[in-house]
Amino acid sequence: MRGKPMDAPYQFAGLQRAKEPGLSVEECARRIHRIAYVEERLMFLQAAHIVTTPQRDLKGLLSRLQYEDGLHSDLLKNRLTELRVSRSKVLGVPDERLKVVLDEAMHSDGSVELLAALVKVIKPALLEVYCDYLRQTNGLADYESVRLMRTIVAEEDQALCLLEAAYGDIVRSAEEEESAGAWAAKLGRMLEEAGGIAGGAAKQAGSIQAVRSRRPYKVGRRPKRDDTFSSVWDFIHVDEDRVPERLAQMIATRLGEITIAEALAIVLLEVEGQPWSFYVAISRHMWDEMRHSLFGEAAAEQVYGDRAALPLRDFEIEYLFEMTPLELYAMLGIGVEAALMKYPPGKRAEYEFCRDQARHPLMTTFQDFDWADEVEHVQIARRQLKEWFAGGSEELAELSERGMQFRARTRKLHPPSPMPNLPSRPERVSPQDSCTSNMDEE
Repeated sequence: MRGKPMDAPYQFAGLQRAKEPGLSVEECARRIHRIAYVEERLMFLQAAHIVTTPQRDLKGLLSRLQYEDGLHSDLLKNRLTELRVSRSKVLGVPDERLKVVLDEAMHSDGSVELLAALVKVIKPALLEVYCDYLRQTNGLADYESVRLMRTIVAEEDQALCLLEAAYGDIVRSAEEEESAGAWAAKLGRMLEEAGGIAGGAAKQAGSIQAVRSRRPYKVGRRPKRDDTFSSVWDFIHVDEDRVPERLAQMIATRLGEITIAEALAIVLLEVEGQPWSFYVAISRHMWDEMRHSLFGEAAAEQVYGDRAALPLRDFEIEYLFEMTPLELYAMLGIGVEAALMKYPPGKRAEYEFCRDQARHPLMTTFQDFDWADEVEHVQIARRQLKEWFAGGSEELAELSERGMQFRARTRKLHPPSPMPNLPSRPERVSPQDSCTSNMDEE
């Protein structure tokens, strides 16, 4: 009735704590700045360890999580500008003590310490800070932050569950448990001395001393791999009229894109002085390439009943990790991926082969999205290199061509291998059951 308090759940548009003062704009901005910084550093931390993490499944998970954390940071940075924070401050370090803690975490030694840092220290602390924020802010006044954080918390909660599962698989021996516990305890103490992720809770005053991070972190220049897959130097090209073999080669090629993802860690970690948007774009590119490798893994398991039925090709390791970041990215974005836009052959032809000749629904879907991703990668590369590269378009084309020639020379160092003998794939489906594309012609 008129004049009486209403208790309907949709009063105040269903938002919580509408009649509580909650947090001020200044306090919201202070906390979000620290959270956004931690998410940014988690992007770099997880990306940095993809190269030297041997476990295949953990590599894939780290690739996904570094991208999601980069997106979280990007969303929160944009929110900060709506809370009267200048862009220059948004991009700055909120607390040097917090920086030292995350610098030390970057130097986690191997998968055991990396997982200890993520599972036992940083990710749980981050989730707690998000939840505290949501419990304390006025949901009506601070609606935009609440809306963002609800989505982020759901992703972070899932991320922690997945990382905990990886920890259980990888940290098994008493020695590994001891190593993980010692590293987590050290980082936990440092984080506590820094006032936690939210800040303002420090029990001890004074600076936190860097130990391992007194020297800058260097990304590994040689990928480590477990024994999930065998390897070959390269494959002999298979023509499309040999449909089962050509499909197998396409699956194997997707599988091998893990090397591209690993190489992009060099670009993400070693290029300095670029706008924040550059790092978000490279982070996305890295995850896309790992997704494409997972396309190959899923397809091999579905077609042959064994994800490791096909080997990885190794030749790309021998040139990608010898290049500077600029050479590497120009070669990938302007050379390799731009060339794949040509038709035929190119990405469209690969998609059409899976749809029309192989008639394989899953690979048709994968190639359809692989094509879409590569179109985006070319646009990203053109956009980023225009800002990054100091020379003109002709000089950039020459740089890309030198990289392509280096790639071609390396590929010829050893003879390629034929596709392995594989069991017959399941019966073909009819054309009307296969996937179709709604993408317009290029």
